[in-house]
Amino acid sequence: MEFKFNFDKLLSKAAENAKKHIDGVTINLPFVSFSVKPTDVEKKVARELLVRLPDKRVLSSKECCDNCIDNSLASLQDIRSILVEAQVKLTDFHDGGLYLLTELMAEGVRQFITYEERLRVDPSLKDEAQFSDFYRPRDIQYEYFEVLEQLRFHMHSCLTQVATIADMKTPKIDSYLKADDEWLLSLYHQPRQLIGNQGVIG
Repeated sequence: MEFKFNFDKLLSKAAENAKKHIDGVTINLPFVSFSVKPTDVEKKVARELLVRLPDKRVLSSKECCDNCIDNSLASLQDIRSILVEAQVKLTDFHDGGLYLLTELMAEGVRQFITYEERLRVDPSLKDEAQFSDFYRPRDIQYEYFEVLEQLRFHMHSCLTQVATIADMKTPKIDSYLKADDEWLLSLYHQPRQLIGNQGVIG
């Protein structure tokens, strides 16, 4: 089963934001873009995210073995905690652009974890394996590599937009860890209501 992110509700929310704001900084998302005027609180939280997230294991290096996969999965739990903390700080700005970006990141992680549940293997395989770094069947291991790469590209694309709100440079990322495009649109389902609307991205 092919994995693609489905953000119909969140992208529709972004489309509604596009109708409300016509000035400020431009936030580009898959299939839609809109303008926001970030508050000082939003800028501060955006800068905190740019400090805390890029160095997380799953975002800062690729996986090469099962041990790497396990470390990346643990790293995702840290990322979820950081995003929840950020959303708590943004309670008064829940309809703002930064909150929407945190929702996109959190939902991306949730959808990955839901998909990942079907890839999980019997934990006893790790105990029985001669080399604990390689205990998953090869086809399952490769599928983890591919889907974690998709998630990584998505998260880095989100952080590029967070940097716009923070008025900071996007953290430097090795080219092999991110897509060449601002958004790799092939990773996303295009919402029906946005078909034909490519914003400034298409």
